[in-house]
Amino acid sequence: MSDQGARIYDVGYRSYDGPRSAPIWALATIWRHTLQRVLGLHRSFRHKVLPGIALVIAFVPALIFVGIAAFLPVEPGHDEILPSYGEYASLITLALALFASMVAPEALCTDRRTGMLDLYLAGPLDVTRYLAAKWATVLSVMLVMTAGPQLFLLAAYGIENKGPSATGTPGLLLQILGAGIGVALFYTAIAMAVSSLTTRRAVAAVAIVLLLLVPSIVVGVAIESSGAPAELTLLAPLDVAPEFAWRVFRETRDTNADAPPIADVSTGLVVAGLVGWIVLGAGVCWVSYRRQARRR
Repeated sequence: MSDQGARIYDVGYRSYDGPRSAPIWALATIWRHTLQRVLGLHRSFRHKVLPGIALVIAFVPALIFVGIAAFLPVEPGHDEILPSYGEYASLITLALALFASMVAPEALCTDRRTGMLDLYLAGPLDVTRYLAAKWATVLSVMLVMTAGPQLFLLAAYGIENKGPSATGTPGLLLQILGAGIGVALFYTAIAMAVSSLTTRRAVAAVAIVLLLLVPSIVVGVAIESSGAPAELTLLAPLDVAPEFAWRVFRETRDTNADAPPIADVSTGLVVAGLVGWIVLGAGVCWVSYRRQARRR
């Protein structure tokens, strides 16, 4: 052991003399840390399971279709193997709902439960900027899940020589981006609105699942049993988002298939319904956080 005793150094308080960045970089930092949290990066394996499952459900079918297009010969019997872009948007509904309910609440609930929100708002951030960074994080992951698989589907069509022409490709890419952003914003708005009302991730997850399922079931029963107007389906979240994608791609459903009632709703009302859900979710989230900020 050392013969020297303990020493106390009176260094006092020192001002920060390190590099300083513009306040906008605070948003980028929140985006990066929130992205790591919702995807389970730098965390134990169990935190990676749910986001991994959601991404697999979204991407694996598209990768399978690419493999089918690459290895199966183009024959008349294989013409209908690949789904349309609108059909694929409906196919990944489960993945989007899983991410919105089980993963997205990590972006908001944890900060309030651990007290990190107070530290964030004590710096150069206000509620609006904080929420903008959080929304951008969830939206970016959702956009990867909505637009990314469509690009693989586009590649599959290209392999089968059924893709768009060189002049038509930019328009299709814009459709993929537009449909992806609309659907991603929709699920982000629902997830963030519900998550802003509770600090418990489990409670938020259950509430999001109920919000997605219950209106769709009730509306379906009302239309089938009492002949309610098809416009009532605009209150069913699980019907609005996929239908928006169908309309963006300007696709028509198979006449032999049972089309959902929302297929009879005009395109203008479908777009208005989607925008209404997004605005409602954003409003609920912002008002909830403004009230919490006033109490601090």
